[in-house]
Amino acid sequence: MTGRDGPWTALVTTTTEAGSHLAGRHHEPLEQGLTLIALTEDDWNRIGGALAADPDSAAGLDWFMATVMRSAGFPDACTAPVLFIEVDGDLESSVLVVDRKVTASFAHQTPGPDGPVNSALRRLGVQRGHHPDERTALGLRLP
Repeated sequence: MTGRDGPWTALVTTTTEAGSHLAGRHHEPLEQGLTLIALTEDDWNRIGGALAADPDSAAGLDWFMATVMRSAGFPDACTAPVLFIEVDGDLESSVLVVDRKVTASFAHQTPGPDGPVNSALRRLGVQRGHHPDERTALGLRLP
């Protein structure tokens, strides 16, 4: 859990990226060379501070994701793919960033084989193989 009221949120990136830039941060290894980083209350406090400091920029999804990544500890020069996941009750949202640009976003939809998380994981290159969906193939368990 994130330690805050509201939706559960996390980032998925390559294990290599997490190891080289987020060494002091807890992350859970997934299959296919990826890792999960849960966003904490401290992360959201930093994100909220950045939003409050520059509310006019907050409307852009690229800016929001850059702020989320920076708050989680990613350097500004990071170009690795990063997937933002949000689970709020029985709804999911996801945003995929590649080369610091949002390449896909899926908001507030129900989970499933073509839901927001699986769709974004597919775009990230996750192979389903014999599993029912991409999330299961990674061993990714969401609340």
